[in-house]
Amino acid sequence: MALAGIIVVGVALVAFSWTARDVQALSPTFGDHWHHGFGVYDCTSESFVPHLVDPQESNSGIHTHSDGVIHNHPASSTATGSGATLERFFEAVREDLTDDAVVFTDGTSVSEEGATCDGEPAILHAARFAPGATEPTEVITEDLGSMRLLNDQESYVIALVPEGADIPNAPADAIAQASASSPGIIRTDGLQDFDGGLHGADDGGAINVGGFNDDDVLVDGEGNPVLDADGNEITRQSIELQAEELQGESGDDADGEDDDG
Repeated sequence: MALAGIIVVGVALVAFSWTARDVQALSPTFGDHWHHGFGVYDCTSESFVPHLVDPQESNSGIHTHSDGVIHNHPASSTATGSGATLERFFEAVREDLTDDAVVFTDGTSVSEEGATCDGEPAILHAARFAPGATEPTEVITEDLGSMRLLNDQESYVIALVPEGADIPNAPADAIAQASASSPGIIRTDGLQDFDGGLHGADDGGAINVGGFNDDDVLVDGEGNPVLDADGNEITRQSIELQAEELQGESGDDADGEDDDG
């Protein structure tokens, strides 16, 4: 009986792991509507190229509105799960992405050929940034179009820079537009100085909110924890709970007004 119990538990664990993997593989799927800041950076001009244009033609559901945002709401099974890639996005905007160059429909390009920056050969990279991050969480230099769009509010950059060089996150206006397009997602990057209830780790006064760290603790632009008026760290969970409480209080007030006629 003990052996049978071990077998049952083992089978259950294997089934659970496969189910978890399948759920991840299916995201995004039909009904999802994600938004990602996006940009193509060229170190030879030290700037991003203009936002890619929406050709307003049929696509898989991964497209843009000429706003620097990848709008990701699959309309075809080719854009769900592992099919949700940068390649699908470039197909939608009718631009050509290879491992050596981005070639635009107007004939211009961002190309490795003969490109140097700071005296070093420049190569094409694809980079993924987590929400609020200033450093990429993934960088590849081969099969760039295969990079998957894994989560809402991540941003993506195609960058022509020397190997090992810093890669900037997507343009600020693109990230802001992506954030505004998904109002249900809490974003703190891009917020400016706040006085009063928030305090930096070392002193009071105004701070610049940088985002959430890997432990989901709110930090300033230098990575120091942001503290509330009582000196406690502020977490993503605490913000969500406070928002729910405020929403509940607002609903109670509305009910009261209705009861009064």
